[in-house]
Amino acid sequence: MKRGPDGTFTMSPRKVDADPAAYLKRRRVIEITLATLFPVFLIILLQTGSINGWWNRVFYPAPSDVWHTLHKMFTKNAFSYDIWVTLKRLLYGYFFGVTIGLFAGFVLGLSRLTRRTLEPTMNALYTVPKIALLSPFLIMFGFEDKPVIILVSITVFFFVWIPTQSSVMGVQASFREAATVFGANRWKTFRHVIFPATLPGIFVTLRVAASVAILTVVGVEFVYAPEGRGLGYIINDARSTLNSGVAWAGILVASLLGVLITTIVKLIGRLVVPWSKEDEASPS
Repeated sequence: MKRGPDGTFTMSPRKVDADPAAYLKRRRVIEITLATLFPVFLIILLQTGSINGWWNRVFYPAPSDVWHTLHKMFTKNAFSYDIWVTLKRLLYGYFFGVTIGLFAGFVLGLSRLTRRTLEPTMNALYTVPKIALLSPFLIMFGFEDKPVIILVSITVFFFVWIPTQSSVMGVQASFREAATVFGANRWKTFRHVIFPATLPGIFVTLRVAASVAILTVVGVEFVYAPEGRGLGYIINDARSTLNSGVAWAGILVASLLGVLITTIVKLIGRLVVPWSKEDEASPS
């Protein structure tokens, strides 16, 4: 903004106003570059520190050591099967937890009477440490994958139910009133007003729930892993042998699984909810 001789102020156009397409393209290139360079910088730092003895390489192996260990695990130890076992438990638990959580969120969000009836009990169950349920679940459902899947489902359920219910209750009253004025019944109001209004928040919730599912299944496998298979079992077993390379390799794979699943959920969200642009809130 500049002040002219006559005392008036004039505003020169910003770069984004002068050429929006070119500005957004440059911004996207910068974002991708920074997102790529930061992990590369961390890898170089860890590699340099391990080689130069800045820390104990036995306990904090270099990225190259982890890579060689990971290659060995895939070629000689059937590590891919352990990943598949964990992924299967994760996907089953995530699916059931999300499905039931969404159903409960919409029902309790739409019905005040149901909410008043069930919410106190469900809040009490939410505070129960989920890992404490493993012992009774093993007795009830047997010593196979079912207790692990149910435990993951319950954990995901609570992380989906609460935000979904909050999103439904947070739909503006003016939207509902407008639907009523146009003669929409309850189903049409839900389909055309409430459901679309809650979708952006729901997909954020699903991404959080995916991360929680990863944490839960790996944590449970630390304590109980049928047939001694799974990422959690591999990581925990490396502790008993002081093999930090195997432990870090398992942690790396678990983190990559989390990134993969949350990215898939995010891409689906962009397709289903194209009107929700989460990155447009801040131009900087």
